Amino acid sequence: MKIYAHRGASRYYPENTLQAFEKALELGATAIELDVHNVEGTLVVFHDRRLDEISSGSGYIDQITLSELSQITVQGQPIPTLWQVLEYVGGRCEVNIELKGFNTVKPLIKLYPEAITQFGFRIDQLLISSFKHPELAEFKKSHPQAHIAPLIEGVPLDLAATASKLNAVAVNLSLNFINQEMIDDVHLKGMKVNVFTVNNKHDFEEMKALGVDGIFSDHLEF
Repeated sequence: MKIYAHRGASRYYPENTLQAFEKALELGATAIELDVHNVEGTLVVFHDRRLDEISSGSGYIDQITLSELSQITVQGQPIPTLWQVLEYVGGRCEVNIELKGFNTVKPLIKLYPEAITQFGFRIDQLLISSFKHPELAEFKKSHPQAHIAPLIEGVPLDLAATASKLNAVAVNLSLNFINQEMIDDVHLKGMKVNVFTVNNKHDFEEMKALGVDGIFSDHLEF
């Protein structure tokens, strides 16, 4: 069962920073997860739309300039661009890129082939996910070979059919709604199941017993 370092090694260093991703690789992570927003056409790595909670900034991240963003820190660490993170990782592990903010698809459509050719990623090392399924469909239309995984929180009428329509390779499901029937349904359609967010040992063992393929966790020592 694969463990995705949730926002990097976020128990050790500020989440979604280069320090956190560096630590994740140091700890032997084979996959990391991160979130992106669009700031003036550039994808930046940050979880919330609001800056206030964990950074030195305020307001919405998609309503500031890149120059203003460069002055904002998360516990002293700069907010990196997706380009910087992918350049740093350089194909050493899988990266799950969650399209979190508004208007993230077009910049990713442009960046994706450059990441493959310039930074040494294989196609199966970049997994694009989002709760916004139309955006995944738009991205997949531009890059049919890309690996995508719809994020789903809840129990849809037909989970596997939803993912199959997108030609997804995996489905990222909430721990709060996961059950054996959902997992089996996805597996029967030839897709993988990843579960977010698994942060205690009991849940970890349960996910292993259910046969999920991957988990997103702050605890890489599982």
